[in-house]
This record gives sequence, structure tokens and C-alpha cells, in this order.
Amino acid sequence: MSTTLIWAIAAIAVIVAAIAGFVIGCRKAPGGQDQILKMKQEYDQLLEQKQAELALYQKHVHQHYNQTAVLFKDMAGSYKKLFDHLSLGSEQLGDLSDQRILPERAGALLDGPDTDIAKETNFINPNYKGDEDALNR
Repeated sequence: MSTTLIWAIAAIAVIVAAIAGFVIGCRKAPGGQDQILKMKQEYDQLLEQKQAELALYQKHVHQHYNQTAVLFKDMAGSYKKLFDHLSLGSEQLGDLSDQRILPERAGALLDGPDTDIAKETNFINPNYKGDEDALNR
């Protein structure tokens, strides 16, 4: 074998390998239609999974706030019953002819004193004329 023949065979082998590599690379190229379709399906599945997790989380949050509202409503009702009981007991059992300890309604405790009304009309103790807070006495 001559040197020229060896170089010719090597050149043909390189050309055949390049063509084979190109053909195989085109079929399995990253970003090819098959790979893009597979990635799309994977991302669609992941999106559906995350949407299901979000929907479940939103359901749990909704249930939590509904339960909180129910408990708060029950608590407010219990406090009103307690206030009514104490107010009735105060009127029936106490000798409070000159002062009123509890306001007429439970909500007045939350309202606080009115700033528009003169200081002598304190809702907790209407006969009290001082500047200090009646609750701190």
C-alpha cells in the first residue's frame, strides 16, 4: 500500500463518518420535534400538578378562614351572653342607684368613650366629674 492510498482511504473514512454523524445528529438533535414534544408534555404535567396543589392550598385557606369566622362568631355570642348575664345580675343584685358600672349595650365597651360628648357624661359612671379614666379607678 502506498502512502497516497492510505491518505485516500483515511479521507473517505472521515467523509463517511462526518455524513453518518450528521444524519444521526439530525434524527436525535436536541431541540428536535420529538424532544420538544416530550418537554411540552412534561411541562404540561408539571403545570397541572402545581395548579392542583394551588387549588388544594386555596381550599385549605378558605376552610381555615371559614372556621375562624365561625369560632369568632361563637366567641362574640358567648361574650354577649356573659355581658347580658353580668348586666342583669348587676341590676338585680347590686345597689347601684347612683352609678352605672356597665353600659346599656355590649358594643359600647368596644366603642370607648365618645370624644364629642362632654366629660361629665361618662358612659361607665355618669356621675363622675373628674379628668381621670373611670376604668383605671
